[in-house]
Amino acid sequence: MNILLLVLTLILAQGRGVMVTPHDILPYWQAYTKSHGQAEGLLQKREILMNYLGDYLMVKRAKDLGLDRTPRFQKTWEEAREELRRRCAKEKVPEARCREMGQAIKKVLLIQALVQKEVIPRIKISEEEIQQLILSHEGQRRGKKLDRAGALLFLQQEKKAQALNSYILDLMDRYKVKINDKALEKLNSETLGLKSL
Repeated sequence: MNILLLVLTLILAQGRGVMVTPHDILPYWQAYTKSHGQAEGLLQKREILMNYLGDYLMVKRAKDLGLDRTPRFQKTWEEAREELRRRCAKEKVPEARCREMGQAIKKVLLIQALVQKEVIPRIKISEEEIQQLILSHEGQRRGKKLDRAGALLFLQQEKKAQALNSYILDLMDRYKVKINDKALEKLNSETLGLKSL
């Protein structure tokens, strides 16, 4: 088999500045199978890939916008890194593991900065929506009456999740990401080099 053809069949998704291989999604696959069992169908495999793509594209977008170079981010990152160093030293965490944890923290901070800048502004909640939610819960036995603050919090969380999903799809469009379903269908724990659970 041609090496180029073999490599192309291993690419799960690609776009402008984006190329995802099975190796890239390995931690997401492991987390999914640990909590949900084996990913058998295409929909489950797509869910794993979309989780990876969401994180990857948000970090990419944050860096493209220069959010990782802002004084606010730099200060937050430096504080988090110092705290991590203290904890790693105190708990005698190996240096390589500490670096991995630092990269994970940096990724989370970048995503939070991006969400604040580009996702939260998309969320709009009207007074009418709040009142409708409160009215829809009246008379229902739930132990406690839904007040305005509770309704607002619920709507904020619900709309944030919707806005985030929509934003990730917008990023996929922005970066022209296409998913290779044929390669994704072939993916399983064995092809990833994992033992069956």
